Amino acid sequence: MTNRRQFLHRLGLLSGITATGACWTDEDGLAATPQVLHHPAKIKSVIFYYCNGGPAQSHTFDPPRRVLDESLHPYTFKKCGQSGLEISEVFPHLQQSADDLCLIRSGYGAKATHNEGGRYIFTGSNSLGASLGAWMLHGMGSGNPSLPGFVVLTGRAPGDKWALSDGNVLGGSRSYGAGGLPPSLQAQLVRNLDKPIANLDGFSSAGNQRRFLDQLSAFNSGFSERHPDVADLVARNESFKTAYRMQSAAPEAFDLSKELSKQAIRKRYGIDPQPTRSTGTKLLLARRLVERGVRFVLVPSMKVPSLEGGAVSWDTHTPTNVRGGIPSLARACDQPLAGLIADLKERDLLKTTLVVWGGEMGRGGKGNMNHNGNAFTWWMAGGGVPGGTTYGATDELGTTAVEKPLHVRDLHATILWMCGLDHTKLKFNGSGLDDACKVATELTGQA
Repeated sequence: MTNRRQFLHRLGLLSGITATGACWTDEDGLAATPQVLHHPAKIKSVIFYYCNGGPAQSHTFDPPRRVLDESLHPYTFKKCGQSGLEISEVFPHLQQSADDLCLIRSGYGAKATHNEGGRYIFTGSNSLGASLGAWMLHGMGSGNPSLPGFVVLTGRAPGDKWALSDGNVLGGSRSYGAGGLPPSLQAQLVRNLDKPIANLDGFSSAGNQRRFLDQLSAFNSGFSERHPDVADLVARNESFKTAYRMQSAAPEAFDLSKELSKQAIRKRYGIDPQPTRSTGTKLLLARRLVERGVRFVLVPSMKVPSLEGGAVSWDTHTPTNVRGGIPSLARACDQPLAGLIADLKERDLLKTTLVVWGGEMGRGGKGNMNHNGNAFTWWMAGGGVPGGTTYGATDELGTTAVEKPLHVRDLHATILWMCGLDHTKLKFNGSGLDDACKVATELTGQA
């Protein structure tokens, strides 16, 4: 008969798997236990395309009415769709999706330095705050206990010889961390699209692992009965079970082979052209994940080749950056994002999935494209957001939000509201988000 010491020694062979599983939501553990929704949810999932570096609103989705330096504003805008939304020429595919987009032109309150800005745009905190994805997962609970609730997709697709970095979120792991929430609510970082989740191979057959886990639960049940207020052991047991479930669920969810065998899918997401290969692959994977219950998928942009030479991110300060970088950066995400919106709509998932585009700050100022926390543009699509509309406005230079200014924390409160969560009631150990935040009801379709 196996004693406890022998059993735990054998179970120790699972350490690689459980190290990953501990970062995923537990089926019955405290970290994945949802709050009671405060009102009916409009969305189940969020896909956020994050523009690393802070895109200039005046080059993308908010045409300035007065320009101080023509060399910094070489792009024209076109009225698109039945709605007549003005969108930059660098996004020809998204121009075709105009009637699905809501352009939020009055964002403000961002931090005008990159790492601090990256942390703040996702946490709304100057210190160690929980990220928007973690709060969403805390409030709604896991949509699939066999998959992570919150995923960050980095890396380059196989065969990509164009992108010059894997993509990252400025501010590092704190930007998508759990803060003061349970650690299992932090994001699962995917670095390798060939093998997205490491250490998933079991040391034994599925049947043997199942028996080991059942025996472990039996060993620990006596302690749990004697100490019902100590949840750590229950949560640890559940992390083992989650790791076990991941071995079958994760490979299927991350396997794109069947999708990529369809020419229509490859064309829709831009899988074959080099400039869109990696972004298209990651957004296709994001669609598969939300389809299977993942709550929040964050896809950061990559550095790409500038038309003027060198590598460039959305941190475009100079005329050279603007001329050489913006077309390449836009090209990388334009077709894949339009394809994602069309695919979600075709599958009737756009109603319950919110797609967001934006960076950690905006740009604008005398002499060059300075970092700007006083005005930035995000756009949203899906989730009941009114398409073909704009929200708010900047001044004539496009550098200050003046009409319906919407703070970073207000954006968080608004997205959480769409999830069925009232930010004033969403708490953990008595702490929560800033109660002074306001929900932009026009964006939720409740105005």
